Amino acid sequence: MRSKRWMVAMLAAVLALGLLAAPGCTKEAPVAEKPAAAPAFDAQPAMIEAANEYFKSEPVPTISAEDLFNVVQAKDTAYQIVDIRSAEHYALGHIDGAINIPFAQIADDASLGMLDDSKKIAVVCYTGHTASMANMVWNMLGYDALTLKYGMSGWVADEAIVGLPIPSGKAAGYPTVTTPTEAAGPFDAPELEGEYADVAEAVKGQTRAYFAKELPPTIVVEDVNNLVQSKDAATQIVDVRKAEDYAKGHVDGATNILWTDVADQMTKLDPNKKVVVYCYTGHTGGEAAMFLNLMGYETYNMKFGMSGWNSDEAKGGAVGFDPAKVANYATVK
Repeated sequence: MRSKRWMVAMLAAVLALGLLAAPGCTKEAPVAEKPAAAPAFDAQPAMIEAANEYFKSEPVPTISAEDLFNVVQAKDTAYQIVDIRSAEHYALGHIDGAINIPFAQIADDASLGMLDDSKKIAVVCYTGHTASMANMVWNMLGYDALTLKYGMSGWVADEAIVGLPIPSGKAAGYPTVTTPTEAAGPFDAPELEGEYADVAEAVKGQTRAYFAKELPPTIVVEDVNNLVQSKDAATQIVDVRKAEDYAKGHVDGATNILWTDVADQMTKLDPNKKVVVYCYTGHTGGEAAMFLNLMGYETYNMKFGMSGWNSDEAKGGAVGFDPAKVANYATVK
């Protein structure tokens, strides 16, 4: 009897173990769900928004030499002056109190660490063109920057201090037209190649990528005229002046996008073509050109704008730099 009871007990134990092992008879430990991957940062709309924070603030992009001289004389602590010429040319002579950040280094963290975000930053270059480009980058990064009009050439009429030949101020006298040219778009904007964590990193990264290409920042009016005469299909020209000035006369074939609207209307531009931008004197053209370069377009600013092309204001021209009116303010070494 004991042997029989023992056998029954063994069979019951075996049966119980089998039931425990059977599918569905035990609760499985819950599998931890993987957290959803964070969406990748979309740099393009963030950079457009950063540009528009500046463009839509009714910006004053330049400061005259006379006004900056008054700032220096008053030792106005609300301003910081930054000279972006080469270190060699900065050493020839610079505005009293100006620090030096060479143009190609404007997006380096060490350079940005030198800027005071509590002050208005007056940016100084040779003629105002590259300063306007730096101005665009720094405004997109949240600084309050503006350009010394005509750069050191508008401060002192001494080539040995400026570092480059003083501009003549004479326009080429090329013709203008009044027939408007409509943009062929819309086009898809270029895709940004870099991957960034936030808008500041995107602006810095795209600026460094632009400098890595070693493209000239400007194009002279003679070369633009050659493009117009040859009807170069690989280039598109954009007039970023006010519509009423564009209507008076503009470069043949140029479309019109106001400089403060360029972030909203860049899809009018073909990303497969080079872009030539021009304004009145080269300053707002430099800002628009730099924004487009940051967004992946290959863009050049026409040097001295319409004032280099044609000076007849009745035909849409502009009067620009006059070397005879340079005040020759003091510099230091």
